[in-house]
Amino acid sequence: MALKMEEILRSIDSKDVEFIQRMVKVEYDNGTQRILKFFYQGREYKVTEVLGTFKGDLSFRDLAFLVRTQDEDVYLLYLYFIDSMHQNFLSRSWWILSFRILKDEELMFLYREERKMLVNMHLKKITDFHGHLCPDLVIGCRASEMALEILSQKEEMKGGLTVIAENNTSALDAIQCITGCTLGNQRLVVSDFGKHKYTFIINRSGLAVALSLKEQHFGDEQIYLEIEEKIIKNEATIEEIAHFQRLIDERVKTLISLKSDELFEVMETRRRPPKTEVPTVFLRCPHCGDLVLRAKLVKMEGLFICRPCFDQLIHIPADVTYN
Repeated sequence: MALKMEEILRSIDSKDVEFIQRMVKVEYDNGTQRILKFFYQGREYKVTEVLGTFKGDLSFRDLAFLVRTQDEDVYLLYLYFIDSMHQNFLSRSWWILSFRILKDEELMFLYREERKMLVNMHLKKITDFHGHLCPDLVIGCRASEMALEILSQKEEMKGGLTVIAENNTSALDAIQCITGCTLGNQRLVVSDFGKHKYTFIINRSGLAVALSLKEQHFGDEQIYLEIEEKIIKNEATIEEIAHFQRLIDERVKTLISLKSDELFEVMETRRRPPKTEVPTVFLRCPHCGDLVLRAKLVKMEGLFICRPCFDQLIHIPADVTYN
């Protein structure tokens, strides 16, 4: 089975690699700017996937390529520029095959499991659904588990739940997995205010519990923000990104280990669940001509138009969102 990106980064950070550090010949497509193959010890290695391109560490022009080959091995290739100002700069450069990520069968069991960062089966199911394990996913999982435990002790949850989430992060996948409240069945309502705040409502009675994430101190905030800023600017080296993965893993472990009352502020309340929309009536927007759910139309000067046209007509910035 091919290694996932986070497993590769953990291997780089923990040095679970075979160091090579040899100059190699590379066939590179200038048009697509993609590595096609490289040659090492008399053998041709066809590149099937470029997993990422990163900043090099010798000059501002150097690059590092993380690639997967046809035999499912993962290598790191460095492209060093001798003269970055030369017209044919690729001819004034050399390629170094830096290392290969060790496969599962080459690692002892203990290190193999650490690379995959196995967790409890409940969280593993959510991780498989989401694709990877991250802090937001853990927060959504812990919030769902805590809310269900509190509500089930109060009354039976016949009639189902509705969840209101005040962010649009990976936490939503955990909530959908655990509670069965999804965007599709309209029992997960998202108001993206950028808050880890969740309200779980028993539909029949209106009994609800609201959970708000407490401020967490991980002790790595400065280096975390520094690397994050480099990643956003595409200025991070592969080693820095691998270190960033370790910081994420440490946050995941901390969030898993905390007691529920250390993680969330809890408030019990009562409220009506939001009304579900019946998507049966569509009207045509007179401005763009698209069919629009009636409940989503906006009245303007006696006409009912869609939200994008409304924003355009009154010159609202495109990044403004509505719920």
